[in-house]
Amino acid sequence: MGRSVLCESFVEDYLRQLSRKAGVCMGLLIGQPSANGKDYIVHASRITGQDEEESDESQKLNATVASQQALDATRMLPGGMYVMGIFVIHPKNVFQEQSLLSSVKFILMSMKATFDANPLLMGTCEELEKSEKLVLYYSSSSKTQICKTVSLAAENPAVLPCDWKFVDRASTWHKLNVYFETDDVYPLKQKSVQEQYDTEANLTECARKLKDQLIDAKILFGGEPKPATATVESVPANVYLPTSTELSPSDAKIEHFEGTMKFDGIVSSQIYIHAQSTFGEAERFIVADIVRSLMSRIQIHCDSLVQTEDTTTQDKITLNELPRRIYFPVRTQGGFPVQFSDYLFPEESVETPVGRIREILDIGVAVRDLNSKVELVPVVKEDERPTEEEEVWRPKNKTEDDFDGKLNLPVAGGLVTVIVLLIALLVYYLMK
Repeated sequence: MGRSVLCESFVEDYLRQLSRKAGVCMGLLIGQPSANGKDYIVHASRITGQDEEESDESQKLNATVASQQALDATRMLPGGMYVMGIFVIHPKNVFQEQSLLSSVKFILMSMKATFDANPLLMGTCEELEKSEKLVLYYSSSSKTQICKTVSLAAENPAVLPCDWKFVDRASTWHKLNVYFETDDVYPLKQKSVQEQYDTEANLTECARKLKDQLIDAKILFGGEPKPATATVESVPANVYLPTSTELSPSDAKIEHFEGTMKFDGIVSSQIYIHAQSTFGEAERFIVADIVRSLMSRIQIHCDSLVQTEDTTTQDKITLNELPRRIYFPVRTQGGFPVQFSDYLFPEESVETPVGRIREILDIGVAVRDLNSKVELVPVVKEDERPTEEEEVWRPKNKTEDDFDGKLNLPVAGGLVTVIVLLIALLVYYLMK
């Protein structure tokens, strides 16, 4: 027996509109896999740049475009939501035309390779998807659909049966909020052949270590542990990282580094899970959301550094301020509760993400639909930065968020301490 898929009816409306406007196109299917044998599709988004008749070379190019769009879309998805496959709108049956089916398989394998190359974006859920991706064929002439899965476990992908249904309100969705704070110091590593530090490599290593900690963390729901197999309910979630209470002599060691990286801030995590999900799945999705959010910020930040790269000597102290998270609805009308997210740099206006959301996910949102006040970043003035005499390199991951819009207390306390110290020094010299 194959997989079973429940898809929101408004996705069918979207496919029908595309079939009238575009005629022939491919797109991404976004949703949530489940351990109970059912998958849920909540959104579909057209892949730009697809043509009806293509040569082998253009197919390879389009596979690259499709994989990049799948990667960009994944950065916008909360934990528990994945690019679960693709849809194809075409007058010919994709499962009967070998050239079309070969192109689809090539695109899916390219997407898998892209996600494998970016593991910290956690773009796949192997435990639930089992290396299978959905392919929905939607006839542009008869407006009928056929869905099958393509197994990518073998070198030659196999096509398997799948049951697909369009339904109104496929499930009730529970929203879980987590505010995760990190305040760790990591060694700053340097490439042996270069004097410059690799910013992306060092920040990525921070995210990787944080992922390892989160995997071992304890997550409480409503202030208490829940059985992994119990059905989830709407309760607050708290993440507690493991800490070692003892350090044996064999574990203790002294290491010397050229610098350190302070990785701190508060991450807003917001996931949506269907009513049949278990607490075990919720834990997995919370971890995925935090790690994916951090890695998305790191990649977006480092892409901006490449665009503004210069040859000036790097300061001993460097502040890397990762973009903050904003949320937007999948549907602006109809009361559908699921939200996706994007990221905003301090110098960017709130209007900036509107075009990007339309381009990547084909979702039309207005500025009023954006929730940009979940994470607030305190301004660090130039004269409040540490002096260059301090032997520390500090990319500050200040993705500060406080649901009530307050400053992070440790940061505020630190600023107050600096101010008090300056006043004390001033009074001391005036009294001499």
